[in-house]
Amino acid sequence: MFDDKTDVATRRHIPFEGTPNFRDYGGYKTRDGRAIKWRQLFRSGELSKLTDNDQDQFGSLDIRIVFDFRRDDERLKDPSLLPESAMPEMVPLPINPGNAVDFVEIIAAGTMNSEQLAGFMCDVNKEFVFDQSEQYRKMFSCFLNLDEGGSLVHCAAGKDRTGFAAAMMLSALGVSRETIFADYMLTADYLSVDKEVARISQKYQWPGEPEVMRPMLEVRPDYLQSAFEIIDKEFPRVEDYLQEVLGVGEVERNWLQSRYLV
Repeated sequence: MFDDKTDVATRRHIPFEGTPNFRDYGGYKTRDGRAIKWRQLFRSGELSKLTDNDQDQFGSLDIRIVFDFRRDDERLKDPSLLPESAMPEMVPLPINPGNAVDFVEIIAAGTMNSEQLAGFMCDVNKEFVFDQSEQYRKMFSCFLNLDEGGSLVHCAAGKDRTGFAAAMMLSALGVSRETIFADYMLTADYLSVDKEVARISQKYQWPGEPEVMRPMLEVRPDYLQSAFEIIDKEFPRVEDYLQEVLGVGEVERNWLQSRYLV
């Protein structure tokens, strides 16, 4: 859990003018009493609207590598706007939500109701575990070669694709499940669902009632829980999933913990 809620909330959220859900997911206590270093692990939504002030601030964070989980078409339409003077390594790891069906067509059709969209979001999170695991495996491979500087994981809103990435890193570092969910739910504090409804309605020319889209744009514990339920069903421990599927065994976890814990 958080050490001091006021102080931690201030340190965790980094206000940007062009992206609201930018935050540090370090600082958490691990189950063995250690803590994750601050200003090493960051997560956010898309970076295509960063202002000059934002770019200055981004440059001050010493972020050496950026993992972008947006689809190829998302990256082409809204390319990241980062400071040339402090340009990090960009690693595209495209994840197409809704592997079994065409996500964009579903949204554009506007035929789902709120309950169906909530179920769809649970299915999307389930797919991260196996169907999209190769991208998360590549992410960890890069992490294991990052000796210094910070990293950023992000997608469009910074909640689902990014949320699973952060959850797996926190799991590898030995953070409790309760804390992982607390971090996941912080998106609700920083991301305006109303603004996201307006953005997505325009982006996909949504023909239905905008409010129907809220479940897709909200962050709900059930979504991430759907992914963990698959892991818990197939593996005795999350550490076994990390090793067998994401290539993060005991040696790799020890390296990550020596790198990011104090």
